[in-house]
Amino acid sequence: MADLIGQRIAGNFVYIDRAAHLRRVIDAMGPDVFKFIDDFERSQLTGADALLGATVTLVEAGASESTVAYADAAGGELLITTDSNENDGVNIQWGPEAFKLASGISMLYIGARVKISNATESDLFIGLSVTATDILGGVTDSIGFRKVDGSTAMTALLEKNSTETTANVSTLDTSYHIYELYYDGSTVEVFVDGVSLGSVATTNLCDDEEMRPSVHFLAGSAAARTCSIDWFRVIQIGARA
Repeated sequence: MADLIGQRIAGNFVYIDRAAHLRRVIDAMGPDVFKFIDDFERSQLTGADALLGATVTLVEAGASESTVAYADAAGGELLITTDSNENDGVNIQWGPEAFKLASGISMLYIGARVKISNATESDLFIGLSVTATDILGGVTDSIGFRKVDGSTAMTALLEKNSTETTANVSTLDTSYHIYELYYDGSTVEVFVDGVSLGSVATTNLCDDEEMRPSVHFLAGSAAARTCSIDWFRVIQIGARA
């Protein structure tokens, strides 16, 4: 059961669910706050596989189609389904490049509740990335969580100028799990299902590029795969241009 409390960070008001841990940010308000929050309980489709305010790139070399849809699920759910060839899938980036971990930042929170249909034969990235239509194919700058084909390991990822710092944080299965990063201006702390796994070295923290909330999901073999996202939040305080 949730236990919502409020606290101030750099003069802004932040809502924390302390039933999980004291870094799970539900929302924030104030002049230094900018955020992306989606619970996927209301369809934002403006056409087939077209999301309002997002850039959607489909790869669908198989016999069917890669699709983006809103599933019938309590609390809302975004459903990504790949076409049936290996490396078919969907790349989604919301909004402009509006998040930057520059000097003056007080807090950045990235969190998502996600499940995938095959824990081994699939690829997933969720977090912040520079603009790209093939994030898993390689980008210069990103921060978030990544799972690669042929492995069940989910890794926390910090990438700056094409150099990465990664840390294995969990072993995937096909159930929902919550992945979170919290940056307080000096330390990046990682959580999986509400449990702190400690900090990740910030050597390759991207602090010189703007980034966008992003998801990239691919089939890892010649079969359709699904990725369900219950909610996705990126909340930043400070470092406004």
